[in-house]
Amino acid sequence: MLRLAILRHAEAVPLTDESDAERELTPTGRDMAERMGRYFHDSGLKPDLALVSPARRAKETFEGLERGAGDTFTVDYLPDLYSADLRTLEDVVAEAPPDAKFLLLVGHNPGLAELALVLAGRGNKSELARMRGHFPAPALAVIDFDVDTWRKARRGDGQLEHFVTRHVLAK
Repeated sequence: MLRLAILRHAEAVPLTDESDAERELTPTGRDMAERMGRYFHDSGLKPDLALVSPARRAKETFEGLERGAGDTFTVDYLPDLYSADLRTLEDVVAEAPPDAKFLLLVGHNPGLAELALVLAGRGNKSELARMRGHFPAPALAVIDFDVDTWRKARRGDGQLEHFVTRHVLAK
C-alpha cells in the first residue's frame, strides 16, 4: 500500500509588489500550519518524504507542520511544484522514489486540488463531496492506493482517508 498526502499551503498574505513566490504566511496561516502538524501527530501521519514547492508560503507551511508535529521529515524542495499543473503533479508522483511509501506534497492550487480530485475515486461520500466543493488554504487530502509502486497509482484508484481543512483544525 502507498499513501499520498496532498497539502495546499496555509493562508498567505495578498499579492503586492513582491513576487508571488515570496509571499509569506499570515499569522493565521502560521497557526493553521502548526495545527495541521498537530493533526499529523495525533493521527500518526509520518511521511517518508515531503516534496515541497520552493515558494515561501509552501516552505513556511511545511516548517509549521513540522513544528506542530514535533517531528522532522525528509524534504526535497522541487521547483516543478511551483505553479504545477495536473500533468506535472502526476509526473512528480509517478517518479517518486520507490522507498517513499508515504509521500507528502506541499504546494498550490489549482493543481493540488485537481490532483486530489482525480486520484480519489473512493472514500466517504460526504468527504469526497466536501473536497470537490472546495480545497481551501490550508487543505489536506490523504489518499491510499493498493499498489506497490507510484507509477501504478492511477486516476480514480485512490481511497480518500482524510480530508482536513481549517474548519476541522479550529475545533
